[in-house]
Amino acid sequence: MICQQIERAPPRSGHNLRVPRLISIRSLLIGVAMMSMFASGAVAVAQVPGPQPARTPPRLEEQWKAKLNANTVSIIAGSPEETYLDITHDLAVLLNDDNLRILPIVGMGGAQNIRDVLYLKGVDIGITSTQMLRYFASTGELSTALDQRLNYIARMFPEEMHVVAGRGVKTIEELNGKKVNFSDSGSSTQITARDVFGLLGIAVSEVNLSQADAITAIKNGEIAATVVFSGKPAGIFSHVSANDNLHLLEIPITRTLENVYSPAQLEQTLYPNLIDKGQTIQTIAVDAVLITNNWQPASDRYRRVAKFVEALFSRFAEFKKPPRHPKWQEVDLSKELPGWQRFPAAQELLQQAKFDEFRAKYHGGSVAAQSATEKQRLFREFRDWSEGEGKRQ
Repeated sequence: MICQQIERAPPRSGHNLRVPRLISIRSLLIGVAMMSMFASGAVAVAQVPGPQPARTPPRLEEQWKAKLNANTVSIIAGSPEETYLDITHDLAVLLNDDNLRILPIVGMGGAQNIRDVLYLKGVDIGITSTQMLRYFASTGELSTALDQRLNYIARMFPEEMHVVAGRGVKTIEELNGKKVNFSDSGSSTQITARDVFGLLGIAVSEVNLSQADAITAIKNGEIAATVVFSGKPAGIFSHVSANDNLHLLEIPITRTLENVYSPAQLEQTLYPNLIDKGQTIQTIAVDAVLITNNWQPASDRYRRVAKFVEALFSRFAEFKKPPRHPKWQEVDLSKELPGWQRFPAAQELLQQAKFDEFRAKYHGGSVAAQSATEKQRLFREFRDWSEGEGKRQ
């Protein structure tokens, strides 16, 4: 029947075609059957015996992609004129090698950095302040269990409070009722400045400008002062000249402030155009903190952060040498942050360092514990010694 249909098909226009009568129903049926078998996979392709070809190695592009993502740790910092970014840049300069890459990210300061560490994809570590951790933990704005969501790697350096005003303003109390810049809305400077002025009982008219714009506004008489929390020397003030007629105001250390903040001072050598020769300015400070998520120990994020921690702790002495930022001189990696959990890899390294110190001091650098009883005794000695050292800090 198929053959008959082919024979009866009309010729194409312009051609006198004939279907060869050699095509039989049988040969057509065989062809259709073979096509059906190949389509359904019924006919297997013969396997050629012998060794299989070697697997092609991944392309160079794929190798680079795997290496970069396996060894890169991103740290959210601050603006180009803030200490956070200088510190993070030092980390990259000293720790970057074939096995670890530090990627500093320009951030918006301590308050936003906490949000970024918690929620922003690709951020492994951030720098914030002790005051911001206290603030968000108390308000529950980010998480009611923030101290369980975040770990700290190290309590870093003090961030001093700078209040810059025109020379016509002599004391911070004189800012009462005047326009004062508390930096960007939602920033750590704004939140902390509100707290400090509230504790001092000074009611100002808050404005929110960038620090560069605020300094210009003070010189133009549009606002009275600006507040900056930054590790000294704050880079933003390097552009201030003696002719700008600005100066730094003292912050009185009251009992209410001492409950939250640490006393500090600003030296004339650091701010020659803002402090008169021979004077120092009394102020307060909060500590910067290196934070990360409470990553699961088996996760890749934990592994990468642990690799960073090991590099930081093993090469920490190099950060105290020039030309690194002077704030490294004030960093003590063993300093604790009460109420917060330290990142486990950092805690283990600190414990090992303390044990090595104990062993060198009391056992001549070696421990020859031959029995379980002796090991337990040695551990108790170390625990008592470690707790005593902590109380003396």
